Amino acid sequence: MKQATMVLAFGAAVVAAAAGFYVWQAQTRLVPQAVPAFAPRAATPPVAAQPAAPPRDCLLPGPPPVAPDGMTASLADMKLGQTATQNFVQQLEAYQACRDNQADHAPAGTSAAQKDDWIKQGDDAVDEAHALADAFSAQLKVFNARGGGH
Repeated sequence: MKQATMVLAFGAAVVAAAAGFYVWQAQTRLVPQAVPAFAPRAATPPVAAQPAAPPRDCLLPGPPPVAPDGMTASLADMKLGQTATQNFVQQLEAYQACRDNQADHAPAGTSAAQKDDWIKQGDDAVDEAHALADAFSAQLKVFNARGGGH
């Protein structure tokens, strides 16, 4: 019963979370590679802090995760699905923040239409995040209704 309650409580948190990249990695059997070590930089004189320029382009995360089927999924499947969904939602929220930053700090001469397009792209990403969270929550309800957490 504790597991079912935990999964149900966790499902409520999914709406505010994210995921897909890890599921995508598992589905494509990609293995994270070690980050190469870099040699330390030579000492340079300090430079006055400059505000960071926004990236030239923001990267929309890869394929979204698919919610596990609540009728057949195990508790482990549901936990993995929840983690994947939370991670992907976080990536989509970061994409929106990047687009908003891009619009807020656009170079002089950037058209209002371009700025509006960047903001719309970020808003669309958050709409996708909500749809993914809703899909997972619906499957979680099915899972809990069948007593999958026992």
